[in-house]
Amino acid sequence: MNKHTNFGRHKIGGHDAEGLKNFWEKVIQEHTRQREGEELRLRKSALNKLRHEWTERLEGRAKQVQAHMKKQKEQMTLLSIEALPSPDKTVA
Repeated sequence: MNKHTNFGRHKIGGHDAEGLKNFWEKVIQEHTRQREGEELRLRKSALNKLRHEWTERLEGRAKQVQAHMKKQKEQMTLLSIEALPSPDKTVA
């Protein structure tokens, strides 16, 4: 075993309950401040606006494509009905 290995105990400063409470309150305050800053940054970001605009564009485009497909289907149905031979009315 290495003779420089230190098996001694680390010195830990004594904290009373009030000191620990103050420490954690500071940690929580800092975390809260950082979280609020991040939320503010995200609200100010143009990314959400751009996402909304693109979603609207995509929805509009999807509606156009659906309307076009529906129109084509209706035209194909009308063409297929018109292509059928008409019954001969002279045969009784």
